[in-house]
Amino acid sequence: MKKNFHLATLFNIPIEINYSWFIILGLIVFSLAQGYFPYTDPELDISAHWLMAFISALLLFASLLAHELSHSVVAARNKLPIHGITLFVFGGVAHLEKEPASPDVEFKMALAGPLMSFTLALAFFGLAKVFGWLGIPKPFISITNYLLLLNLVVGIFNLIPGFPLDGGRILRAALWNFYQDVRKATAIASALGKAFAFLLIAVGFLELITGSLISGIWLIFIGLFLQEAADTSYRQVAMKKLLSGIRVGSFMTKNVITVPADIPLDRLIDEFFFKYRHASFPVIEEDKLLGLITLHDVKDIPREKWGETAAKTIMAPINKKLITSKETDALDALAKLAGNGIGRLLVIEDQKLIGIVSQRDIMRLFQFKAEIEG
Repeated sequence: MKKNFHLATLFNIPIEINYSWFIILGLIVFSLAQGYFPYTDPELDISAHWLMAFISALLLFASLLAHELSHSVVAARNKLPIHGITLFVFGGVAHLEKEPASPDVEFKMALAGPLMSFTLALAFFGLAKVFGWLGIPKPFISITNYLLLLNLVVGIFNLIPGFPLDGGRILRAALWNFYQDVRKATAIASALGKAFAFLLIAVGFLELITGSLISGIWLIFIGLFLQEAADTSYRQVAMKKLLSGIRVGSFMTKNVITVPADIPLDRLIDEFFFKYRHASFPVIEEDKLLGLITLHDVKDIPREKWGETAAKTIMAPINKKLITSKETDALDALAKLAGNGIGRLLVIEDQKLIGIVSQRDIMRLFQFKAEIEG
């Protein structure tokens, strides 16, 4: 199942929507239509409240997109490539090809988001005043006031000094500059981020107990998301610190088990997948590497056709996403593994297969290095 849907490309940055975005869109629309707008505009009927809620939710996500775009534009200006932006359940995330190289760049990137949110809040404040002076119907003013309030809240919330919030990144930049150690700075900022996340979860459960169902669920979800994001962000920095400079050739599997191109799938299952219990195998024909076949590829073929289907007809053909060299840095290999959808890379030298590396290989290496170096 495809998790993201391409929306648009802005400033040469692809914008995608994660399926979880639709969940939060529905929750926002429901809470606005049932609670907020009936309170601000009680004279209107329910259909008007639902329309106002839908418009407001879309404009809110447009504001969050502007927040993420501001990070991305600053990153691009500091020569940090951006793969894209994904809108998901709690707003959005900009996908950087690599982390900022200095505290100064980190600070500028982090500050850009809250500044954008505060700028939008100021713009909606001015727009609400203009609407009032011009006698624009009250529903438009109510929507504008909602967007003013939410952008102000987003700006303030993101300044909380807990990683990976923008405030946590600003704190990390300061600690990084002070200690000259990005891993230590990230550890401290992430710990504060997790502490804040646990506080949100605790307050959320308290809200549930006291009968505030919607706000309680919101706080718990946000807290859980921040806790996971803080852990993940620290692991990424730790991996960069521990794996930087390690080449694929030093830990790849050298004795690679290959399968013949013409082997039918029923024999492939019995003689290779069941016997060796690997998730994939390189496909060879007359000592020439053709591609990679996975268990998932086989499962897509009806069982009654296994005997008449050769491995080479359903394999993933060799392409740049599937191959690497023994000189590739472990971190670069991990990024490539994450993007190829298979979780394996074939190591090639002089057009010959000399090894194979998986995500599990790199994670085991990371765990070993972490235990050794603390």
